[in-house]
Amino acid sequence: MEEEIPVRLSPYVRRPPRALLPGSPARERLRTRLGRFFVVRFLTALPDDLADAVGALLDPFERVLRLAGRLAHGPALRGGWDSEAGRFALAVFGFHWTHWREETAGPYGTLTVDAPGKVTVRPPWGRGDPARESYAAPCAPRRVPRLRRRRARVDLVFADGSWLALRTVGRADGARLREALG
Repeated sequence: MEEEIPVRLSPYVRRPPRALLPGSPARERLRTRLGRFFVVRFLTALPDDLADAVGALLDPFERVLRLAGRLAHGPALRGGWDSEAGRFALAVFGFHWTHWREETAGPYGTLTVDAPGKVTVRPPWGRGDPARESYAAPCAPRRVPRLRRRRARVDLVFADGSWLALRTVGRADGARLREALG
């Protein structure tokens, strides 16, 4: 299969620690980290922009909804960052870190099935460039438990037993990817 299927990591995969990203970015200063806390953002945005202040107050509710979604959709990464699945996820996060130099909400890439049981993930930009980054790994499709099945969800199980959930753009892409993996 030579076509590239757009995929993204499941939104329920936790972000890796910043020290594991390529280039090991420096830890942020305490003042910067406290500035992201929703109460501080609310109080600083209140006099200037009411919409930002309300957005800062909604942050805890978004986190609760994300946790509820994680309960409904099940875990998205099993095996930790040192496993094959973790290295695959770090590669996708790394593409975005080296390109944007910031943490993105939902890292994505394009997946190519080179042979049955071997996939290569690449960043979505620079499609014709032969020097484009890539990460290849042997894997197989994992059967998703019945209550957690979604047509756009594809789980990959790796040789060490770890697994990772991917989300395709559409149902047809999910079916094509499952068919190509065998």
